[in-house]
Amino acid sequence: MTLETLVQLARSRTPADRSRVQLATAALAFSGALLLGALRIARLGKGELGNDIYSNYIAESGLRSGLIAILIILAALTGGLAVQALRLGTAARERRLAALRLAGASRKQLRQLTVADAAIAGLAGGLLAGPAYLVLSLLFGALPRMARILPGAEPIDALLWIPVVVMMTAAGVVIGSLLHRDGTAAPQPQSATQRHTGIVAGPVLIALGLLTSPYMGYVGSTIALAGTALLFLSTSGLWIRWLGRRLQRSGDPASLLTGVRLMTDSRPSSRICMLLGSCGFLVGSMANGIASVVADETVTSASFYTTGFGLTIAGLVLIVLTAIAALIVGVADQLVDQRRQLASLTALGVDLPFLRRVIRRQLTVVAAPALAAGLLFGTVIGINRVSGGAVGPFDPGTLLLAAILTAAGWLFGHLGAAAAGLLLRNQLRDALDPENLRAA
Repeated sequence: MTLETLVQLARSRTPADRSRVQLATAALAFSGALLLGALRIARLGKGELGNDIYSNYIAESGLRSGLIAILIILAALTGGLAVQALRLGTAARERRLAALRLAGASRKQLRQLTVADAAIAGLAGGLLAGPAYLVLSLLFGALPRMARILPGAEPIDALLWIPVVVMMTAAGVVIGSLLHRDGTAAPQPQSATQRHTGIVAGPVLIALGLLTSPYMGYVGSTIALAGTALLFLSTSGLWIRWLGRRLQRSGDPASLLTGVRLMTDSRPSSRICMLLGSCGFLVGSMANGIASVVADETVTSASFYTTGFGLTIAGLVLIVLTAIAALIVGVADQLVDQRRQLASLTALGVDLPFLRRVIRRQLTVVAAPALAAGLLFGTVIGINRVSGGAVGPFDPGTLLLAAILTAAGWLFGHLGAAAAGLLLRNQLRDALDPENLRAA
């Protein structure tokens, strides 16, 4: 198979498939921009720099290496969102691969198509990483000095852009190779033993980390965070399936159809639910840190701490928005895959407003509880307990902040669902088209 033929067959053909590739490309572009930022800061050397030009996070050599590590970690997390976007595997793409298999394509050729699909996204993301870093550096340059954590681009950065393009393309190749499935083998669901182990081990690790963090420092903090991630990972799938079964028993037709859709494909929803809950936990912890610094009169450089916490929250909010976008793309994929079933419901009186209400409810029950619960736990536990600081009783100010952030997370989930209903209006209309009932 020639390269031209490979690219032509791997190109996206449907709106849902294009949305999936565009989301992965944007994630890889942002990841590449963060890597360019890390390389730009590394070129500044190890000496002290002037605080009148650079942020303290860049000027102080001891903090510079930590900022580089944070940028690399954020780049890896953003790359993980690209994996999630490409994992969605739209129904149209699966049908196209099945048609090529029936037409005589070998397994090797099908794997090449899957790898080429992801590699194109990686190449496009790498090419967009340069302009993305330029825009980010200009935006951060307009902020107050303490928040200027990305130095301005220089002509030599164009040379560093080349290995970033190669890295993003290689990342796309690796992702496509790992996500390729031979045949029609379905992914194995998580076993009951694994779920029960996570449910028991998660709270134990959280309690152990919180109790030992004042004595073990970051070791205890790492144990607590690992327990939190394990708890969210183990309970998200159970929550989605329990909610789907409960909605299926509802007398409301919209809730009934929502439960059916959740149970049909619960794995992507549970993964996004876990990610949103973890991000909410970290945002709550950072907000608690800002409140603690502002309330502590002994802190002399409050702007140093509040800027770091604020920038972390901004990065996490961006990850939350990308995760919600991935959830919306997954719902669009469902609409394509179930268009015949949805079109048949028009005979029962299902119209566009009803189906939009179902989609909004499906997204709301995934996003709103995860964000609200994560913000509640993160704020109540607080950054001091996670980082090994003084463990005191819960003061009324912390509880009030937790209540406000929990309500904000719940509202944010509803707003995201409402925006999804607006963005998916064309897909909803196409799914209810009676023409979908024609034989393929």
